[in-house]
Order: sequence, then structure tokens, then C-alpha cells
Amino acid sequence: MAKKEKYIEIAGITGVGQDYNVYLLNIKERIIGYLIGFAGGFLATEIMFGVVIASVIIGVIVGFAAIPIYNRYLFKKRKKTIRMQFRDLLDSLNNSFSAGKNTNAAFEDAYKDMCMAYSENAIITKEVQIINKGLINNFTIEQLLENFAQRTGINDIDSFAQTFSVCNRLGGNLKKVVADTRDIINDKIEIEMEIETTVSSNKNEINILCFMPFIVITMIKGMGNDAITANTPINIIIKLVAIGIFVLAYFLGQKITDIKV
Repeated sequence: MAKKEKYIEIAGITGVGQDYNVYLLNIKERIIGYLIGFAGGFLATEIMFGVVIASVIIGVIVGFAAIPIYNRYLFKKRKKTIRMQFRDLLDSLNNSFSAGKNTNAAFEDAYKDMCMAYSENAIITKEVQIINKGLINNFTIEQLLENFAQRTGINDIDSFAQTFSVCNRLGGNLKKVVADTRDIINDKIEIEMEIETTVSSNKNEINILCFMPFIVITMIKGMGNDAITANTPINIIIKLVAIGIFVLAYFLGQKITDIKV
């Protein structure tokens, strides 16, 4: 078996800049991810089997397993945030180019706009600041945009960087490039929102179906029917098989409804 190569993070061309292709959890996020997994594992086991020691053990195991899942969730969320903020950056650049400003002035104005729209600590604000400082230090806009695109790993930003670079070198219509890219991203976001709205009911149905066994067991326990809820060998096997089926159904359902544009 070939040894898996270690990922080498992409550095900022100016010495500053984060690689958004990886997400490293801090201590607080690790704890949150672990607690979510622990709570889910503990409650599910306690409802199904009612054995505290087993519930704690399963909770501990699920807690550690939940950390990478939470990591992937935050990673996707950050990518989505970057793309949404980049769309607003294109709006700002489009306004500046429409007013007849050059590239340097357009990005200087964009930094002010991003500070007002988000904050100085927002991802897009920091990235525009890196671009502005790079331009002052004699880096070309082509180099800076290409590096930004590589560090985000987002196709829309990469396409914009390449098109903008070619257009800038050849003296093309930068305003049209910015406007067209903004329109394309807007269309993609609108399509994704429509798809998300369409499949949301299916996702809700999947979530409800996956939680139904625990609701049913809780109701049966409340009615005092120990014959069904007792931890006999047959009941334990049935419960384990049921949990496995519903967990598999949940992940398959999430994968099917995760439609990419």
C-alpha cells in the first residue's frame, strides 16, 4: 500500500495568509465537537438500553468520532462564507471600476467596503488587506489573486483570478470581467438555495425517521411495557440492528441530498 503523502499547506505569497484548504480545530471547537458526539451517543444508548455505564462508554467513543465530523462541517461552512463574502467583494470592485478607478484604487475602496459590511477580522477583509499590502510591496495583482485562489481552493475564485489576470495584462475590460463573475456566482448561489429549499423537506423526513426509534422506545417505556424494552439477548440484537440501519440510512440520505452545483 502506498504511503499517504502529507499535505503541505499553501503559504501566502507575501508571507501572510491562511490556507483555507485545511481546517484546524482549536481547543474550544474540539470540546464542542466532542460534547455534541458524547451527548448524542450517551442519550441514544441510554434510551435504547438504559445502562448508564454502557451509555458513558458509548458516549466517550462517539464523542471522539464526532470531532472529525464537526471539523468537516466547519470546513464546509467556512468555504461557503468565503464565497458569499467574495461575491460582495466583486460588487465593490464593480462599483469602483464603473466609476473609472484603476485596480489599486478599486481594491483600496474594497477594503473600506468590506470593513463596513463585515469587520476588520472577516476573512475577505483580511485577504483584501493582504492584496493591498502586496501591491504596495511591488507584487503584481496577478500573483496576489492567484495565491488567494490557491489558498481558498474555490473554483469560482480561481476562474476569476485567471480571467482577471489575462484581461489585466492585455488591457481588457476589467469591469466586464468583474460583473460577469459576480453574476455567475450569484446565479450559482440562487440555484443552490433553490435546490436546498427543494430537498429540505426530504432532509427533514430523513431526520424524523432516524429519531423515530428513540421516540418510540421512550413512549413504550413510559407505558411500562418491559417485555419489549428489556435487555434480553434477542432484544439487544434487534436494537443494535435497528440502530445500524437507521445510522446507515441517515448518512446515505445526507449524501443523496447533498447536491453540488
